[in-house]
Amino acid sequence: MTTAPDPRAARSARHVRGRSPILDVVTDLLEDVTSARFPLDLPGTETLRELRDRVETQIGAHLLPRLKREAGPAVVVLGGSTGAGKSTLLNSVVGREISAAGVIRPTTVSPVLAVRPEDTWLVAEHPVSELADVVPDDGVPAGLALLDAPDLDSVLEGNRALANLLLETADLWLFVTTAARYGDAVPWRVLRQAQERGITVAVVLNRVPRRVLPEVRADLMRRMTDLGLGEAPLFVVRDVGPHEGLLPADVVEPVRTWLALLGGRNTARGVVRRTTQGVWGTLREELLRLADGVTEQAMAAGTLRARAEQAVGEAADALVARLRTGVATQGAPTTRWLSAASTGGVLAPLAGDVARIRKGWRGGGVRDRSRAAVAIGAETRQALAPLLVDAAADAAAGLRRAWSEPGRGGESLLVADDGARDSRAGSAVAAWAARTDAVAERVLGDSDRVLDAAGLSGLLQAAAAGLEGAVRAVRALVPGEDVVTAIAEDLHATAAEVVRDEARPALDRLAALGLRSEAGAGLRLRASELRGHR
Repeated sequence: MTTAPDPRAARSARHVRGRSPILDVVTDLLEDVTSARFPLDLPGTETLRELRDRVETQIGAHLLPRLKREAGPAVVVLGGSTGAGKSTLLNSVVGREISAAGVIRPTTVSPVLAVRPEDTWLVAEHPVSELADVVPDDGVPAGLALLDAPDLDSVLEGNRALANLLLETADLWLFVTTAARYGDAVPWRVLRQAQERGITVAVVLNRVPRRVLPEVRADLMRRMTDLGLGEAPLFVVRDVGPHEGLLPADVVEPVRTWLALLGGRNTARGVVRRTTQGVWGTLREELLRLADGVTEQAMAAGTLRARAEQAVGEAADALVARLRTGVATQGAPTTRWLSAASTGGVLAPLAGDVARIRKGWRGGGVRDRSRAAVAIGAETRQALAPLLVDAAADAAAGLRRAWSEPGRGGESLLVADDGARDSRAGSAVAAWAARTDAVAERVLGDSDRVLDAAGLSGLLQAAAAGLEGAVRAVRALVPGEDVVTAIAEDLHATAAEVVRDEARPALDRLAALGLRSEAGAGLRLRASELRGHR
């Protein structure tokens, strides 16, 4: 059995054939704009985020649909201030209530898109259908889709954001205002943006008392001329007093007639084409602004990285410099060494002629000497850990100061102190001591022992930390290899790493943002590809 071809599919296929190069450019551009990110709170970042969202919506919900299918109905967005009467005007033009209207604000929470039934399938493929409730009605002027948007100055932030996004879908913006609200700042700011972006604009001055009409109309026309909209259509809807439901037909007839004329096939396509063509110049400028912003984000990330490395690097260098002075052996380690190595002490032979120990004093004293050396090593480790903790805290404070400076954008990336600094320092010192144990085992080998491996390791730890007596003893015990220097360098590297690791969580979060200057170059390339397109 054969199935009759779907005429809509045939029409859609005809639109796909003959795909223009600019469609590919704009498709790629949408990906680039969507991936443009501004996570660092730099001066002007919020404006860039809003611009990115607006451009993304404009490309995805207006340019691409129009490049793919110009034949769809022209989208007329009714926008304006709270209480301007947008919903009532839409209902009155269509001839029945399809969008909620009333005195409770806001009335338009879910946007309504009114279309003719035969255009429903075309609108279904338009991204605006995902943002609004589509209502088919024969009263909609042919060739148009009328969109009742939320208030631009709504008390609900979500409504305000949605209203601004919906304006980016417009082929024509019908700015609805009143005699009492026409001077409001927010709608005029958005109106200025619409004019700058090449969107075709018409103005409806709603609910105008007859006595103030000349004055208000003259002032409004002056404002429109100053904004470059002197040629834009201006409609006046007289005040009919308190009422519910639709406005009298004669009151909205000028608007309805104009929309009907606008909806003619050639006129509607002309509006679509004019609005689309008017977008390119502004879009290129906005892409360059986004490119500059992306590059600035990448540069700021590089600065944060450098400042972090500088802050922890200075703290690490200061710690290593202190360790080289032997600060870790001052106090308890030195006291224990002097006690054990003085005349009559268990380690006294190590302070004298070590060769004599090997010749005549082996065996019985190894255990006692090793126990004393192990204790000196333990005292050294106990002194080292707090030094590392203090230096790490200094590094964290320096990092916080560097990243919290106004305009740096790094404060939100800082990680709260997890309280594990003591544990990390202790683990690092223990790991260093374990490596020292392995060295002691290796250099002691099978030779006659003055100390066992644990004792030699304790003495090595004290020597590496700068205890002079221990340094001389180790070099006498292990004359063929400068193990003290090697263990000291390991200690210094370990200590520096502990301090530098204070920046790791913040740097990891910064790296995860994926800020790359190449993204800005990509946007500039897209802007250059649009040059000359009309």
